[in-house]
Amino acid sequence: MRRRLLIIVIGLITGLMVAFGLPLALISAEEESQELFISRANDTARFADKAESTLSTGRTQRLTADMARYDELYATPILILNTDGLVISSSREGLTAVIPGVETPLLRALAGQPARRPHVLWPWDDRPYVIAEPIVRDSRVLGAAVTISPTTKSRIRVADRLIGLGLGVAALLVIALVAAVLVVRWVLSPVHNLNRAAHAVGCGRTAVRVADRTGPPELRQLAASFNAMANNVTAAARNQRAFVAQATHQLRTPLTALRIRLENADSYLSDGDPDGRTELQSALEEVDRLNEVIESLLQLARAEAIQTMPLPVDVSAVVRSRVQAWQAAYARSGTGLSIDVPDEITAIYLPGLLGHALDGPLDNALKFARGCSVAISAQSCEDFVEIRVCDSGPGLTADELARAGERFWRSPRHQNVPGTGLGLAITRTLVEECGGSMELSAREPRGFQVLIRLSVSGAPSGTSGPRPHAVPADRF
Repeated sequence: MRRRLLIIVIGLITGLMVAFGLPLALISAEEESQELFISRANDTARFADKAESTLSTGRTQRLTADMARYDELYATPILILNTDGLVISSSREGLTAVIPGVETPLLRALAGQPARRPHVLWPWDDRPYVIAEPIVRDSRVLGAAVTISPTTKSRIRVADRLIGLGLGVAALLVIALVAAVLVVRWVLSPVHNLNRAAHAVGCGRTAVRVADRTGPPELRQLAASFNAMANNVTAAARNQRAFVAQATHQLRTPLTALRIRLENADSYLSDGDPDGRTELQSALEEVDRLNEVIESLLQLARAEAIQTMPLPVDVSAVVRSRVQAWQAAYARSGTGLSIDVPDEITAIYLPGLLGHALDGPLDNALKFARGCSVAISAQSCEDFVEIRVCDSGPGLTADELARAGERFWRSPRHQNVPGTGLGLAITRTLVEECGGSMELSAREPRGFQVLIRLSVSGAPSGTSGPRPHAVPADRF
């Protein structure tokens, strides 16, 4: 938008400068041409008056001497011709009427017409100024006086004026362009800020605000409206997270009491009631499942209420530590776990939370690729770090991949596998909080892959610090 607006403004300014500059250049050339014409026309008329008596008496010596001195002073040849076009007297020897540019002015003069100004003087036009005045006695034309004036000096003066005018127009154009750039920047800066802020809010970073005291009044009002909207969105998200955290926290106590009562109920069942014991065991399993869901919701609420700033994190060390922590669980299930992580890989991440983000993919692979092989690797690219958790399990179909990672979503084929469907959702939240991304894909010929990309250059664009007014972690 800035480029298009600048092109329009620059085009208008350039057109305005050209519209003013061309007439000024023409006026400057016209003025110099008029000065030269008037000067030479007066001189030519004076020699025509002198030639009138010379043509009557035939004494041309004095007239020729005057013309020679004039030619010597102004480098301007002069001719006196009769009505037949024959040279009666000249300031130089060998001059004739057969000179380029002389014929037309001479014919007008012999027809009794006064001298006209020749062409406009331009620096690139080196034609001489030919001025012819009729020699008249008693309304009868006796001949014509012709001056052939070089235009070099006049053209130099015109060129100097045009150069000065061009420099002035160029300076004004530069000033106008700088002013246009500043004005366009002033007008569009709030628009760009609003665009970045709207994108940030759309990505979930509701802490972003824009300055509402710069730019045109309409954009200041729009910025104030955007900030009010962002405040409302932040408040709604904060209330939602607080409700989830508080509700799940409050549910833990009655669920614990319920489990204790169910365990105590076991002593009241007789040994001859196997169905009652089966139902009791099923109830205890459902309580455990509900506790697991509540714990996952608490972890998700904590992930959304993070208040720390991303900092450089040793990815290599964190990945190795999580592999070591999960190694025993993988060994018990007969699932192979391999690692390929070079030393000294660093990325920008939330302190202490990268391990929690990796637990989701590792737990997911252990559940759904049991007995197969799982590999975790990391590599450093130019602008980001890639962490891959790959397994050779059954994987997911294309339709299932489109929904994988959603909260509480689980494949219909995995409903009998313990879990809440929040593991990868928590990982995605933790990764995106620091400007990273998570991609889920299938492997060939079979398997599942979780790709995590982390930035190596800093916090995500549009963030300016932790979320304000987030629910404190100690309330969870």
